[in-house]
Amino acid sequence: MKWQRGLEEAAESFITMGLPSLLAYIVTIVELTGCWAMMLGLGTRWIAAGFAVMMIGAIVTVKADAGLLGNGRETGYEFNLALLAMSIYLWLNGSRLWSLDTVIGRPRG
Repeated sequence: MKWQRGLEEAAESFITMGLPSLLAYIVTIVELTGCWAMMLGLGTRWIAAGFAVMMIGAIVTVKADAGLLGNGRETGYEFNLALLAMSIYLWLNGSRLWSLDTVIGRPRG
């Protein structure tokens, strides 16, 4: 929705859900920078923790009324729950192998 209608529209929808409009901008910045950092393997644990908090917030404030699989009018929170599980996994385990965190933290010599 943020990219199709614009960030101002997303901020307005946050207001209608009873959330501050500033939160729409914060969520967008965290999602945009976080996804790039996550793909590169930079700060994976911190980003994953932020994503987990956002998924909990999305489930509790937006999706809980529709139920797990939806109610016919709205989608449920099954996808958000899967993203929450993935975020918790990455938060606890971090990234390995080809991540920049590993390359930067590797001892040279």
